[in-house]
Amino acid sequence: MAGRTSAEHVSNDEESCLPPARVTEADIRDWCIAYLQKTVDNPSIAIGPEANFAELGLDSATSAYFIVELEEWLDAELRPELVFEYPTISALAHFIAHAEGGIPDAGSG
Repeated sequence: MAGRTSAEHVSNDEESCLPPARVTEADIRDWCIAYLQKTVDNPSIAIGPEANFAELGLDSATSAYFIVELEEWLDAELRPELVFEYPTISALAHFIAHAEGGIPDAGSG
């Protein structure tokens, strides 16, 4: 949503999908939890910070889609295999937030 002026109207649903100007580990963790709560097809599974992606049923295809959605939200490139290298929401959020070079400001690029 780069290039949007403050005068342009954005619905509340769209605003909740936008990353803050500077993304924190907590922001990433919260986005992942909210996203997975909407997409995991098993209401009996509690999705929290220590949820394991494999236990949530994310295979290589669904993991790739998850990473693409996360990339779009962050406006940053991520490697698809990060879900397997950092198998919990907390581990992934920590890695992304503290990656060398950091996450770019939202909308930069």
